[in-house]
Amino acid sequence: MFKKVILSLFVFSCLSLAADAALILSNQKKAAFPDTAEIRMRTTVSMHGLPTQTIESRMLSKGKDKNLTEIKSPLMNMKIVRNGERLSITDLKTGAVLPSNMAGQQGMPDISQSMGSAEDYHAPVKEGNLWRLSPKDPAQATLFYSEEQKRVVKTRQTVQAGVESETNIKYCGSSCPFPGTPAEIEITTSINGQNSKVTLEIISVQKPKTISEAMFEM
Repeated sequence: MFKKVILSLFVFSCLSLAADAALILSNQKKAAFPDTAEIRMRTTVSMHGLPTQTIESRMLSKGKDKNLTEIKSPLMNMKIVRNGERLSITDLKTGAVLPSNMAGQQGMPDISQSMGSAEDYHAPVKEGNLWRLSPKDPAQATLFYSEEQKRVVKTRQTVQAGVESETNIKYCGSSCPFPGTPAEIEITTSINGQNSKVTLEIISVQKPKTISEAMFEM
């Protein structure tokens, strides 16, 4: 009888911890921007030995399969339109159509997509004022969750031998149009002790009342 009670408590404890991980990832999904929105961003890239670069971009999305991205920097000025399976990239300086493989990943930034499910992590462990979720696959990122903010505020990952990456995330407060969505994402990568940093600032987010289909024509 005693052994059965102990076993029941152990099973209940494991289920509770799994539920905690599930709740953490469920709360994190609420950080996603709406499918239809206009987001203006500024990306600053700082690499060892190179001048700092700043990229301004505007992303307009209508549903899950239509988006328009305009990118401006000293090195490029382009427009990328995605409509379902079709993709068009235009150099705004020359009007030339560019190869589609230059587009990369398009769409509203969603840091939750690569986090997987609760089954991918060990039980959450308290570390200071955060909860640490260590992945069962060591190649994946470790997550650090703020119970107060109900969001993952930091991730750490060993990309490969000698390459470490840390992401710190700040979120919008109650005064933002979409509270709980990212306000700033800072990614620091260390390669054999030399650091590079990419900072993504969300300048503004709004949900347009109407978006013309003509904007996604190619």
